[in-house]
Formats: sequence, structure tokens, C-alpha cells
Amino acid sequence: MGSDELLAVFAEGDGYISHVLVEDVELAYECANAATFEHAVFRDCLFEQVDLSECTFRDVVLENCRFIGCVMDKAWLNRVDLRDCSAPGLSLLQARIAWVCAVSTDLSYANLSETSIDHFSLDGCRLREAALQRAKLKNVRWDACDLTRIDVFGTPLAGIDVSDCTFSAPVLSSDYRELRGLVVGADQALDLVQLLGVRLAEG
Repeated sequence: MGSDELLAVFAEGDGYISHVLVEDVELAYECANAATFEHAVFRDCLFEQVDLSECTFRDVVLENCRFIGCVMDKAWLNRVDLRDCSAPGLSLLQARIAWVCAVSTDLSYANLSETSIDHFSLDGCRLREAALQRAKLKNVRWDACDLTRIDVFGTPLAGIDVSDCTFSAPVLSSDYRELRGLVVGADQALDLVQLLGVRLAEG
């Protein structure tokens, strides 16, 4: 499927795309009008300032795709794989995410605030300064990810293991309640102790 066919589906409003390969497509400043993508593969695509709000992605693979300034607010992502993608600043505000796996993908500065997340696996991904405020997290696994300055204000992290991730200077509420039950490594624990204002005795 090429860009012209894709735009034709967008123009329908609530369009439906299934069992297609979308490859080497470049789109800018378009609106998907709440389209549904099912059993689709997007490969080597570039989307710039594309509005994908309220779209549904079900059984979709995204390979080596770039999203620049794109919006997926209130989107529904179910059984989606992102591989070697770049999506800095992607907005997924109030989206629903289930059984999503991302590998070697850049989600720095992304906004996943108020999202409902169930089964979200990230491996070797960047979430530097990403926002997950007041999100609902369930069955989350983050391996070897860069979570520097991640904003998790109002989002409980209980049961999540970040021991092999870069986890420093997180944005938290004043009582640090988001950290209760978080699994961290020894070095990370020392950093968090300093964040809490506790001083370690020398010697």
C-alpha cells in the first residue's frame, strides 16, 4: 500500500486497513480520522505531524519507522510490535495499550500520561524525560532502558523492575509514593536515598 491509497482510507473517516504492507511511505500534516489498522506491517515509513488520534492498531508491526511530532491521543494499541523505531515526543495521552512490545525504540519526551497499560514490554528503549503521569500500569517489563528524568507523578511503580535500566532523577510527588514496591539495584538505591535527603554514614 502506498501513500495515495493510505490517504484515501484516511479521507473516508473511520477507515479500515487490513492485511497490508505499508513500506517507504512518507506523510506529513495529515489526519487519519480514527482509522483502524489490523494485521498490518509498516516498514521504513516516515510520519511527520500526522494525527493518529483515536486510531486502532491491532496486530500491527512497525519496523524502522520514524514518527516526528505525531499524536496518538486516545488511540488503542493491541498486540503491537515496535522494532528499531524513533518516536521522540510522541503523544499517547489517554491511550490504551495492551500486549505492546518495543525493542530498540526511542520514546524520549513521549507523553503516555493517563494511559491504561496492560502488558507493556520495553527492551533497550529510550524514555528520557518521557511523561507517564497518572497512568495505570499492569504487567510492565522494562529491560536495559534509559529512564532518565522520567515523569511518573501519580503513577504507582509497585512490582516494576528497573534494576538493569538507567533510572535517575525521576519526577515524583512530594512524598515519593510512586516508588513504593519498585525493584531497583544497589547503586540505584543509593541514588534514591540521596533523592530522599538521607545521608549515609561514612566508613
